[in-house]
This record gives sequence, structure tokens and C-alpha cells, in this order.
Amino acid sequence: MNDATYRKTVNILAVIGSAAFAGCGVLILLSYGIRWLGTDPLIWRAAFWDEFLNFALTIIPLNMITLVGLVLSVRLDWQNRPIRRIWMIALGLYVVNTLFTLGYFIPQNILLIGDNYTAQQASSIRATWLALHFPRVVIAAAVPVYALLAIIRRAEERSQERS
Repeated sequence: MNDATYRKTVNILAVIGSAAFAGCGVLILLSYGIRWLGTDPLIWRAAFWDEFLNFALTIIPLNMITLVGLVLSVRLDWQNRPIRRIWMIALGLYVVNTLFTLGYFIPQNILLIGDNYTAQQASSIRATWLALHFPRVVIAAAVPVYALLAIIRRAEERSQERS
């Protein structure tokens, strides 16, 4: 694989992986989330783990693809400070989202396996989960935007160099 093909492949991984990841977050929020709000809290709690496993099987690989694409893209543009800065913003947003997921969502999802919640507690957990999922989706949606900005900025620089 030549350098140009490698760069395009790595950049595509960053953009498509992060956009798909953000899209999954929107899907969870707007389809699962809306349905969850209309479900009895205890029924929601009892069914949550199975649903989580279903979307985790899609979203976790996308998260890993995004990480690979972002890290390799940063590495490719490491010597170009303005472009590296844009890639680092994208990578930073990815890290913030990952820490948010690891710090709240994964532990909370594991706690939901247990059957020791009242209807009121399950309702409160569901509301908090969905409320905190919204900023996670916004952060996730910003990652492909910054990745595209880095790619565009690099293309503009290359175009100016050729002129």
C-alpha cells in the first residue's frame, strides 16, 4: 500500500468509524430511549441487559475502529502542528466520551443486571441514563466533524503547495 492509499484508509477509518459510532448513539437515544420511556420501569430494567448486549456488539467494534483511525491519523500528521491540533481535538473528544462511558455507563449497565431495584429506582436510573446519554451523543458527533476538518485542512495545504 502506498503512502497516499494508507493515509486515505486511515482517515476513512477515523471518519466513518466515528460517524457510525455517533449514529449508533443517536439510534440508542431516539429509538431505544423513546421506547424505554414508554415501558414500565421494572420491565425496562429486566430487559436492559439483553438490549445493551445487542447494541454493544455493534458499537464497541466501531469504537475500536475509530480509535485506530484517530491514532494513526494523528501519527501521520504529527509534524504539521495546525493539522495535528485538529486531530488531537478529535482524539480528545473520543477520550472524553470513552472515559464518560467507562466511568458511568458501563458500571451502571452492569448494576442493572441485578434485580434489586424498585420501580421508582429503575425509573430514576433510566431518566439519568438517557439524560447523560445526550451529551455523550453530542460529543461523539463532534469527532467526525473534527476529523473531516483535519482532512480538509490538509487537502487545502497540499493544494496550495501545488499552486
